[in-house]
Amino acid sequence: MTSTIIIPNKSMVSIPVPHSYIGRQLEITFALVEKTNKTKPEIKLSDMFRGVLLKESVENFMEHIKTMRNE
Repeated sequence: MTSTIIIPNKSMVSIPVPHSYIGRQLEITFALVEKTNKTKPEIKLSDMFRGVLLKESVENFMEHIKTMRNE
């Protein structure tokens, strides 16, 4: 299933059809969207960098942070 929101600037709209849909029945529905209540999912900073550093690098970095805070 493919879904998208568009803002047409003419009374005609062209819709690209995926190759796998050619020759099959399609249902196309138009509905007016009054408000979009979509909120961005909250992404934690730790999730953004998960898997970027090696575990050993993280341990060394955490030790460095502790040392710097104690100075």
